[in-house]
Amino acid sequence: MLEPIAQELALSIAEVIGYDVLITDVDGIIIGCSDPDRGLGTLNESSRIAARTGRGSVDTEDVAKLLKGTRPGVTYPVVDLENRVIGTVAITGDPDKVKPFALVVKRQAELYIRERTVMKEVLERERNLQTLISDIYLFKPRINDPDLVSNRAEQFGYDSSLSYSALAFEIRRVPGYRDTVGRDRLLLRLKECFGGARSIVGAMKLDLYVAFVPCTARANMERDFYLSLEEKCRWLENQFASMGMVGSVGIGTLGRGIEGLARSCKEARLALRIGRRTSSSSSLHPIWNYRVEEVLFSSPRVVMDQMSKRELSPLEDRGDRDDLCHTLVAWCESGFNVTKTSELLHVHRTTVNYRLEKLSSLFRVDMRDFREMSRIYWALIMERLNRDVQPMADEATSSSQGTP
Repeated sequence: MLEPIAQELALSIAEVIGYDVLITDVDGIIIGCSDPDRGLGTLNESSRIAARTGRGSVDTEDVAKLLKGTRPGVTYPVVDLENRVIGTVAITGDPDKVKPFALVVKRQAELYIRERTVMKEVLERERNLQTLISDIYLFKPRINDPDLVSNRAEQFGYDSSLSYSALAFEIRRVPGYRDTVGRDRLLLRLKECFGGARSIVGAMKLDLYVAFVPCTARANMERDFYLSLEEKCRWLENQFASMGMVGSVGIGTLGRGIEGLARSCKEARLALRIGRRTSSSSSLHPIWNYRVEEVLFSSPRVVMDQMSKRELSPLEDRGDRDDLCHTLVAWCESGFNVTKTSELLHVHRTTVNYRLEKLSSLFRVDMRDFREMSRIYWALIMERLNRDVQPMADEATSSSQGTP
């Protein structure tokens, strides 16, 4: 436990007190020393005695001559969190002068070790949590054992009797942001908002965080639960903004058991990926807003590509393609309302009417024909979703349990 930090510890303490510091293991072998003339890996007999007896010693000139590798000074054993001797720390010099520093140095060394030990345990827990979240997301029924995953999840507060909703957060820095915002601060905000004795909150990978939030309400109160999640997400959005960050979140529906958690997590990530490409005006993306896209995403990539290419062929190679596409989407999403379409596009009604006439001529459709417009609309949405992204059919899920 001491060896990885012994040299760093010896140098830092010596720099503060102005005397050489020596650190050994429980056998009295030097593992850290501020004096370059003292040999690392050699025996200090006084330290070996202190480690074995658990008592400190004051070594005068006469005593030091009788002990191998020992110089005048003061030696104390160093103990860990369980009060076990793990080595020694010695200060070289006139015992009367260095003795006042001895207990302070011993305490400092022990505090340093305890901080490193606690930090190591925290980091190990975070790594285990990250692995658990990934294993839940990748869980496959009839292939993976749900009991094994459930037992691990229970160590982090999971309650198998409750239904959980998964939330996937994607975090990115805003342009011009210069300071490095630590992962700890982000996790602190997430845990402040969604943490609880039975919640699971952690990182899945760099800048992607997941929270599994339990619903303790009755079944007929599920809608209130989802509304509560959305309200908390909006609070988090403001917190991220104050840190110079922008966050988007996907929300999955409630699921029970490890299979339910896995489905909800897939839903949350899919909703996040769909929403950030189709709803730039919002950072909140519940899966129930994208059920049609979810079904389409379950189709092979080649089928979706063919659909987009076939239905949108009249727009191919046109210089005004982007304007016409934006108009078509706004037209459909506004319920075929010219005024609302112009507001969405921030253009005049006359411009909207001109583009609608052009679209009607190109596609040879009635722009108020719901079936015809739906077909073209979804072809456009699929084109947006598939642009510059890898196939995501494996992210889709056909279940809709708990949809509000």
